[in-house]
Amino acid sequence: IMAGLTTFLAMAYILFVNPSILTSGFEYSMSLATGMPLSDISQQYPALIQQVKLSFTVATALAAGVATLIMSLYARLPFALAPGMGENAFIAFTVIPAFTKILKISPLSSSIDIPMFSIYLALISVLFNGILFMIFSIGKIREFIINSVPESIKIGIAIGIGLFISTIGLSDIGLIMPGNGLVTINWQSFLTLPLYIGFLTLIIATILNKYKVSGSYLIAIVIATIIGIALNLVSIPSTFSLIPTFSTSILNNIPMSFYLYFTLFGIGFPIAFSLFLVDFFDGIGTITGLADKAGLIKNGKVININKALISDSLASIIAPFFGTSTTVVYIESAAGIESGGKTGLTSFVTGILFLISMVLAPLFIIVPSFATGGVLVIVGLSFMTLFGKLIQITDPLEYIPAYLTILGIPLTFSITAGIGLGAITYVLLKIFAGKFSDIRPGIILIAILFALYFGLTTYLEAG
Repeated sequence: IMAGLTTFLAMAYILFVNPSILTSGFEYSMSLATGMPLSDISQQYPALIQQVKLSFTVATALAAGVATLIMSLYARLPFALAPGMGENAFIAFTVIPAFTKILKISPLSSSIDIPMFSIYLALISVLFNGILFMIFSIGKIREFIINSVPESIKIGIAIGIGLFISTIGLSDIGLIMPGNGLVTINWQSFLTLPLYIGFLTLIIATILNKYKVSGSYLIAIVIATIIGIALNLVSIPSTFSLIPTFSTSILNNIPMSFYLYFTLFGIGFPIAFSLFLVDFFDGIGTITGLADKAGLIKNGKVININKALISDSLASIIAPFFGTSTTVVYIESAAGIESGGKTGLTSFVTGILFLISMVLAPLFIIVPSFATGGVLVIVGLSFMTLFGKLIQITDPLEYIPAYLTILGIPLTFSITAGIGLGAITYVLLKIFAGKFSDIRPGIILIAILFALYFGLTTYLEAG
């Protein structure tokens, strides 16, 4: 039980961070749809922004709770799940805005709520990601996918996502211009308090991590929020008895959402496929690492690996119906494992605590983005451990595509663009170098898919 509590405290920051990221994406979508400056959106539509953030918060707690309980009861493993870092940023700053731009020029633009339908379409991509994950989690199909993507590209994807998350963190505290993948310093931010409180969050979280304090991210976020309230930088609602809503759930308008999605399938499917690649390899890597720490590997194989992956994929299928981005197994589960958690009871306790936390959703929505930004910078750092593997690769035909993937993800604010750039470059380099035997059929199919995606997106955006 204590191990389950430990895991929950290590992960609880997601209850603040995930709604903050996804709501920022919605505000960006509102700006694109209305033509208003991004800085004016929260002032012009405070009630709508609050409602959407509350929905994302409830969905985050519910998705994390249900997903973790599935892992506990079906796979019987001590692994906790919640909406994934990296995946949520991708949905917020790439997928939702992309659908907004396309819907804005659609013949149906005058008859639909473009920002809300952009959320629905983004989450339908999450749904198809989960379905793909479920299909490819089975035996030999899983091995085909694992063997299709070069190790160098896998490393590049992980590092690129880490830089992406840290970039969003710097944007949230105001240091760089929001929504701009190219790092542009916002000099005006040096005249504002949120920048310094955001850095204080980073410092507090780092010091607490140094001394291995459980719940360090959560503590740092709470302290920053309290400071923000004391300095009148955070507005406290008149009541905390807000009725939880599910306004971001795809259940709100399934017929129209699916009609629009399949109309834009050439854009939607590559996005879903990108999420699948990230989710799939992230899931396998995290599960394997945690299982090793928990002593749950026999004869070189993770105990119940099929059930673990099916639990992970099923959780991603369910998440859009709650109204949030794809769920993943959290590396923070290691905190509970180190506290002695080796069975599904650990994750059962964590899942119940996430469900209970839904009651506090109205309280969570007051947490400002500058309170979570500093934590995001540190979370991004956790992906950087793979740099050691990258520098061991000496073949330029391998490390150049990986490097382009690393650059592409944060600089374009798009995981899809980064993966596509790396995959296409990999295939082209191997072809021109005459290394045909190195090119597996799977990576060729992936490269073709992303080439079609780039072509179609160019046609829609520039045509």
